[in-house]
Amino acid sequence: MAGILDSKSRIMDVVITEQGRRQLASGQMKIEYATFTDIGAFYSGDVDGVIEDPTGRIYFEAASDLPSDLITFETDDSGLLVPYRADSFAASGKNLILSGAIREESNVSGSAESISRAILESWNNNQVIGTDDPLDDEQGFSISRSSINFSIYDDFPFSKKDVKVAVVDDIENLSDDVRLSNLQNFKYLPPVNGMGILTGQTIGRFPNTNETLDSDVQAFEKRLSSLEFVDIEFIETSIENNFVMQAFELSGDDGMIKLDVIDFGQRPSSKDKSRMVRTLFAGKILRDGFGNPTFVNIFTIEMD
Repeated sequence: MAGILDSKSRIMDVVITEQGRRQLASGQMKIEYATFTDIGAFYSGDVDGVIEDPTGRIYFEAASDLPSDLITFETDDSGLLVPYRADSFAASGKNLILSGAIREESNVSGSAESISRAILESWNNNQVIGTDDPLDDEQGFSISRSSINFSIYDDFPFSKKDVKVAVVDDIENLSDDVRLSNLQNFKYLPPVNGMGILTGQTIGRFPNTNETLDSDVQAFEKRLSSLEFVDIEFIETSIENNFVMQAFELSGDDGMIKLDVIDFGQRPSSKDKSRMVRTLFAGKILRDGFGNPTFVNIFTIEMD
């Protein structure tokens, strides 16, 4: 948050919010975007409708530590929900709804609507200043489907040769997961000699334990095409198509788990090389018997 303390000087007072201090303490604070709001402004006009001169007013420090500082749900490194407050409910922990009207929802869709409303309320409460694009006549947002049902049987979507039961200790942990193979820190990088006549040669033989499934693009697309899928179209959206998407697991006992999402990056579409497809994996991060984080994929989302 920021506010003008001296009405006669161009001074910006920056205040780190509670959420900013939390991210700063954990080393996760990364400023990527900036928005402007007039939530602390006071508009007053005279009898002729002209705005009064504001230079004689005294402005206090910008308000901080407001519930709207956290717009969407976030989790910490242990997978726990960061305490979230909205007008109708509050949530925190692994899968706990602390209080509020969301407990009164009798079905999953009702709880999902409450979460969507809470996020929208937090955004609107920030009173962000924006500019309408004269070339964009679509200001709403709507999609072709509001619900999806998937079929799960003993022999579908798993074939006879697929693994139907897995122990977490037997699943590749994050350091070997192919879903992170596009990141530099997770690539197979055996140490090599940096000087002398052996420059560029590996120091020794180090096995590559990285997972190979889905490392081939064609094989990956073929595997996805054999699974049940549903297409969702954006019927009404902005030109930039900027939106926030989060995945939750809602159970009948008022539990709520925010699923983790891995961005697999972009690749050219097999149908149209001029278009890019972004792949997202939604699932849960569990700890194996050795304490290593392991990602269990539940849904694969492709943004075309």
